[in-house]
Amino acid sequence: DVLRTDRTLPLFATDSVYGGDDEANLAAHGLPGSSASLEQMKDILMTFHYYDKASLGYVQGMSDLLAPIYSVYQDEPATFWAFTAFMKRMRSHFLRDQSGMQDELTTMARLVEIANPQLFRHLDKCDASNMFCCYRWLLIWLKREFSFENILRLWEVLWTDYLTERFVLFVALAILQRHADVIMDHLQSPEEVLKYVQDLSETIDLNDALKGAEMCFYKVRYRVQVVEQARKERNLPLFTSSSAVIPGHPSGSNEAGEASESEGEASATPSAEQPGVAAVDPEVPLMSFEWEEPVVSTSTSEEPSPALGSDETNGNEERSSNSAPVVATNVGKKNGKERAPYAVAAPPEISEAVHNIFARGYKL
Repeated sequence: DVLRTDRTLPLFATDSVYGGDDEANLAAHGLPGSSASLEQMKDILMTFHYYDKASLGYVQGMSDLLAPIYSVYQDEPATFWAFTAFMKRMRSHFLRDQSGMQDELTTMARLVEIANPQLFRHLDKCDASNMFCCYRWLLIWLKREFSFENILRLWEVLWTDYLTERFVLFVALAILQRHADVIMDHLQSPEEVLKYVQDLSETIDLNDALKGAEMCFYKVRYRVQVVEQARKERNLPLFTSSSAVIPGHPSGSNEAGEASESEGEASATPSAEQPGVAAVDPEVPLMSFEWEEPVVSTSTSEEPSPALGSDETNGNEERSSNSAPVVATNVGKKNGKERAPYAVAAPPEISEAVHNIFARGYKL
């Protein structure tokens, strides 16, 4: 793995002492020769393997995480301890049962569903809503998607835990948002989505991605607050269990679904004292937003149903006991055009993982 890591950089180029001639090495082994820097990286990873063998050890992909750290320190002991500290944060990505990455991809899918429902429905139609197209992005923190210099800048941002310790999810979300139209207009299969996403490597503007990530954070946070406020008013659980697996994931089972249902019941009715409730800023009016496709409202009332989270009503009026609550949104005009209301049986559900991103507060 080390011999394939960032070989275009002068720091990791083959040298005459350790590597010999690249043409001869490629002919004999199919890989370029080594260098003093690469030998130190191999030593660091081998030491980490035995240092951490009881719980994890070395897993493919760790060399990608080590290279930027080594390029900064260029000192074997200092790099080893810095890498060891970094792996405490990234450990879940390399678990052999894939549970850590399953959680990342599930949360990513829920964020896409909230931020861009139309894109999520298209990915679901393409059998790509499991977000496996983003697997490499999240596994090694977009290491192969930007130039080496930009990765150093991006990781500095991610290490600050700006807004949230899971800010990398919003960077990935911003990139998908930027390419949403192409994906929805031209891609029709999971293979096409995967190839398109991976071909974006080193074509993404870092500043654009970071600005978009910040905007996505506030956009999703606002929508989560609106939905959780509406669910709280209707005495519904604020969120569903995050133990549910990704659709199509090999580890999926009915047991996971049953666990999710039981945990959802255990969450009970939220109260004002319940910890982890995402508070709504009283200075920001609660406006409606698109969540489902517009349909004709089925309400029998002549008056339009209140908009979810609108600033005109709290959306909690009494309804007949023998009918499900109907919440209509997008009532009125937009861009000078009439918009038909649409109805949903209840406010949309928020996963526990998404809820926790905002319930635990955020940093400025």
